[in-house]
Amino acid sequence: MRCIGKYRILGLLGRGGMGVVYKALAPVTGRVVAVKVLHPSELLVDLWGREALRERFVAEAAVLGAVSHPNLLDVWDFGEAAGQPFFVMDYHCDDLGRVLGESYRVEAPCRSLPARRAFRLGDQLLAGLSRLHFAGVVHRDIKPYNLLLTEDDVVKITDFGLSKARGEDFQTPVGLNVGSPYYCPPEQEADPQCADARSDLYAAGVTLFRMLTGRLPVDDAGRRHAPSSLDAEFGEPFDAFFATAVHPDPGRRFPDAVAMRRALAGLSREYDAGLARACSLLEEGPGPERPERPERPERPERPEGADAAGPGGWDGPAGDCRAVRRTPEKIALKAARERFGLDPLWRPVRYACPEAPAGRFTDLGDGAVRDTATGLVWERGGALFPVTFGGALAYAQGLCRSGFAGRADWRLPTMDELLTLLGPVKKGTAHCADPVFDPALRRVWSADRRTFTSAWMADLEMGFVTSGDFTCPCGVRAVAG
Repeated sequence: MRCIGKYRILGLLGRGGMGVVYKALAPVTGRVVAVKVLHPSELLVDLWGREALRERFVAEAAVLGAVSHPNLLDVWDFGEAAGQPFFVMDYHCDDLGRVLGESYRVEAPCRSLPARRAFRLGDQLLAGLSRLHFAGVVHRDIKPYNLLLTEDDVVKITDFGLSKARGEDFQTPVGLNVGSPYYCPPEQEADPQCADARSDLYAAGVTLFRMLTGRLPVDDAGRRHAPSSLDAEFGEPFDAFFATAVHPDPGRRFPDAVAMRRALAGLSREYDAGLARACSLLEEGPGPERPERPERPERPERPEGADAAGPGGWDGPAGDCRAVRRTPEKIALKAARERFGLDPLWRPVRYACPEAPAGRFTDLGDGAVRDTATGLVWERGGALFPVTFGGALAYAQGLCRSGFAGRADWRLPTMDELLTLLGPVKKGTAHCADPVFDPALRRVWSADRRTFTSAWMADLEMGFVTSGDFTCPCGVRAVAG
């Protein structure tokens, strides 16, 4: 088995222009870690030179190791193997880019987050940047894929390969861009050396806009968009916030991360107040100037060319939900989208069993509910903490041994069964109704495997399908029946 220093390599996590990141196992403790090794592309070697790249790599490890904060990734070892330096970081299975479903075509629409979660993650991003800027470091490449997410949904800023310390005069080779398209502010594109803290705030503003709307504030043609033009849930206060956050002139942006964080907190309070007013009107009942309570969640955007027909879709009666597959299978990536009936963002093209009509779920007491559409019995909550795939199987077995809710047939659900629980991201007054299931449980294991070392998962909060290797911590919601 290949090793880097004392760390046993488990697999490849990613490859960039400057280095390669591996998933590895630490000795004695058995802790899973991420090991980044200097392995520059030939293009970077030609532009920068090997010695300069080595200096940048060591500087990245030094920045990560010197500045400690809950929203910055920790580095806790450094070494050299086969003549190449490496450093060791905490390993996290997820990142914001993967959650949003952002592809190499950054300008294409992606998934959006529920507003309150976007506010919370945006606040954490700005908190991390505030600490970084206080230390005199400008990141220069803030984007969703450089924001790792822990199992507790905490943001960890990573990838400091392009960062610049206060007073550092490291000249960028001619022709080499510093930053990522659409997230990089105009002044940084023109001259990477002049990037300062406000440049990172611009990228943070683009990231937050992306989280809330699934779009970019400046499109491929250079047109600027306000949030209210993309989503009726967001009004003038949102437009004003982002007009400042992503202003092309750095002098007209928020002066620092603290000020931007304070403004974001005010925006969050404004959103909550508006939602409380809307829910209050619904509770009072329909009137001449009061909205009717919506009967079903908002219809998701249909991908171009998607089939309008299908069992259990929004346009017709629910299909035979009792016919869902109960037996686990191994389903390869190339077959999964068609097999599960998913759009390009891995959301169901058709929701087989919509939440409406009300009363679909019957409370059985003892923490279980019965789905009258499928006949299945579900945990209302789930495992208290995220666990590995092996831990998920053991959790279901433990429910059987304890006779949870008076049953001994608990198991992990197939993806087909989990698909019956998925719906679009809740918007507006869809938040007003009390949830059937514990909303704290966002992502759960299925019993279906993708490979011999990974399994399929369902994101219950955002309504999409993803996967993870067996060592990734994930939630569990067992099923019976």
